[in-house]
Amino acid sequence: MLAAAKRRVGDALGGDRLVLADAAQTRICALLSISTLLGLGLYALTGATWLDPVAGFVIAAFAIHEGREAWEGELVDGHDD
Repeated sequence: MLAAAKRRVGDALGGDRLVLADAAQTRICALLSISTLLGLGLYALTGATWLDPVAGFVIAAFAIHEGREAWEGELVDGHDD
């Protein structure tokens, strides 16, 4: 919700790239936190030790994807709700 609100503010300010980039960063942090929490929660429930590296690979894949978008300038320009 915070990322969406920041994006609306950035759009209202005429596409302020700094605010839009902050909205994208907030979105990334929220998704990474959710994936980490899910990995820890599933590990706590099942005790399956393989879940920790799987969660790490998901986070790494997401970081690579977001890094590519940032490098290409799509993180701010491509409003991918």
